[in-house]
Amino acid sequence: MSQEEIIKACKDRGLNCIALTDHNELEGALEMEKSGLFRVIAGEEIKTADGEIIGLFLKEKIRGGLSPEETVRQIRAQDGLVYIPHPFSKWRRTKLKISAIEKIKHDIDIMEVFNGRNFFRADNLKAEEYALKNNITMAVGSDSHITCELGSCYVEVEDFSTPAELLTVLKHGHRVTNLSSAFVHFGSAYVRIRKNLEKILLKKQSRMG
Repeated sequence: MSQEEIIKACKDRGLNCIALTDHNELEGALEMEKSGLFRVIAGEEIKTADGEIIGLFLKEKIRGGLSPEETVRQIRAQDGLVYIPHPFSKWRRTKLKISAIEKIKHDIDIMEVFNGRNFFRADNLKAEEYALKNNITMAVGSDSHITCELGSCYVEVEDFSTPAELLTVLKHGHRVTNLSSAFVHFGSAYVRIRKNLEKILLKKQSRMG
């Protein structure tokens, strides 16, 4: 999705703030945040050695492949929030391992208790049970990869300015949750295949040039 597509879709659906968390990348989120065209929480979905952790309110990219503990340390060094996405999703190979969650559970600021792309509602319920048991602030995410998913899941909260204020308002927020159609995964697959083909073509052109 382009910046323009995201902003238009959000405004059309009544969203006035999003957390933008590309995989192992921060540049696009920072660019959109600095543009001032739309309110953005700049973040990154970081692939650690044991699965994915999201850092929110980041200022610098955190490289992948680090341990969950080191990843958390680097998020904290930027005064960011540690957010665990889709923690109990059965079909995701990239989810954070349960053993890793246990090691860092006292450093988790937010746990995603409903992910719009989860196939099974039971996975979301398990995440909510874990968050409640461990007194972790809860949130939901659409996990949007294509435009039609934006706004399928969100939390209505009071206004906030800082990471600490976001944690406070999330505790009293109203969650809106809808599972995305299974067809959205075909959209993601198409984009992934297209990008891989573009890379192959660029390599061939550079060799020929």
